[in-house]
Amino acid sequence: MAVLEARGMSIAFNGFYAVKNVDFALEEGALHAVIGPNGAGKTTLFNLLTKFLQPTEGQIFHRGVEVTKLKPAAVARQGVVRSFQISAVFQALTIRENIELALLRRSGLQWRLLGNARSDKALVARTEEVLEQFGFTREADIAAAELSYGRKRVLELATTVAADPSVLLLDEPMAGLGREDIDRVADLIKTTAKGRTVLLVEHNMQVVSRLAERITVMVRGQILAEGPYSEVSSRADVMAAYTGGTH
Repeated sequence: MAVLEARGMSIAFNGFYAVKNVDFALEEGALHAVIGPNGAGKTTLFNLLTKFLQPTEGQIFHRGVEVTKLKPAAVARQGVVRSFQISAVFQALTIRENIELALLRRSGLQWRLLGNARSDKALVARTEEVLEQFGFTREADIAAAELSYGRKRVLELATTVAADPSVLLLDEPMAGLGREDIDRVADLIKTTAKGRTVLLVEHNMQVVSRLAERITVMVRGQILAEGPYSEVSSRADVMAAYTGGTH
């Protein structure tokens, strides 16, 4: 069964279709990437699937149940989480506190309980697991503001994973990262994907080829191609779309 599915989905802004008549399915347990040139409609598709935009036409389903008219928070409560919804780094809080806060939100508890979080043994244990997984054990008690940009992005991913989503959607997780950070974040995404369904929008094709089991290529708001990276990336029409050819 598809975890997320769009059927005949379109959205128009002032008569211009940013996404037009798209059928898309994200399969259970997949690590699926959406790629395409600038303006292809990738982020719009992403926003539609997570209900930050309402389609003009078509339907959206989560595990076979229609969610077209649901609000983003309602979809997130079903375990479909895009990184920016829960991954804001609070600069004045420590790394540990950022992760504790993400865990409290997962439990439906209020942020004002943060000071008492360490009295919860299960929460403390899970915090330590996340700190170790993302390489923050030694610097757990420094303020997030002291981290480099790349390490802040890693912390954002850590707080997202702390919420334990079943479906994780990442919008350009490598944007602005240096080579060393890209390699680390790619490794973390690969590890994080185990036991989850992951959809990512990404411009870095080396990362896509390394991570994605299946890719969808979008051009001018429509799906041009879909399938394994090795097959799709070598297609003439896909190459033309990236190089400004006729397709």
